[in-house]
Amino acid sequence: MPTTLITKTGKTAQDFTIPEKIKNDTALIQLILQSESMKDEERQYWFNLTEVMNVEQIEKLRGILTREKEKLAEIDAKYGKVEEDPAVAAKRAQDAAARRASEQAQLKAKEREQEASEKAQEEAALADLANL
Repeated sequence: MPTTLITKTGKTAQDFTIPEKIKNDTALIQLILQSESMKDEERQYWFNLTEVMNVEQIEKLRGILTREKEKLAEIDAKYGKVEEDPAVAAKRAQDAAARRASEQAQLKAKEREQEASEKAQEEAALADLANL
């Protein structure tokens, strides 16, 4: 029985009561544990239900969970869902903030230069008028 698989809530196979009938079916246990559409209570429900399911029903469950996993993988690939490390995301946000601050400082410096240039031109024009 796989014990290293963890659900989104942090539970492992050991946290569930898994019937003897499927204890050796590690692939099915993995599919149930990794299903993104189930809550932990539902996982236990399906583990319990496998006790009364026949082979055909268990294979249908396996097929449904396999298709779910494949479809979610397709969606992730299509839309580029990549789970990013929070430290990397924080660093990227910090870099972007620093870049924005630098750009704003440069823009303000250019504005000050422009204002100084305009003021100098005004003063030169006034001095020319005064000399007339």
